[in-house]
Amino acid sequence: MRLEGIEVGDIVEVDRLGRRFHALVHGNAPGGLAIQPLDRKISYRNCRAREVKAHWAKRGRPRTSTEPLEPEVMQLELDLTTRE
Repeated sequence: MRLEGIEVGDIVEVDRLGRRFHALVHGNAPGGLAIQPLDRKISYRNCRAREVKAHWAKRGRPRTSTEPLEPEVMQLELDLTTRE
């Protein structure tokens, strides 16, 4: 897997020597990623690109605004005419 889109705070699934686990990405390491496994029993702290099997990006909550929402023009358009 390519590591270009993986950023700090993302979660990855790693397969290292047949052992699969999920880990939190802490940064880049020589030849791969610096990780912190979510399971405390696992002692691996880095992984290579070929060991990363899946990636989940960290997304924050949607931004909130104090301004009132204005409906779009097309949102209010409703065709009630009957077609024969």
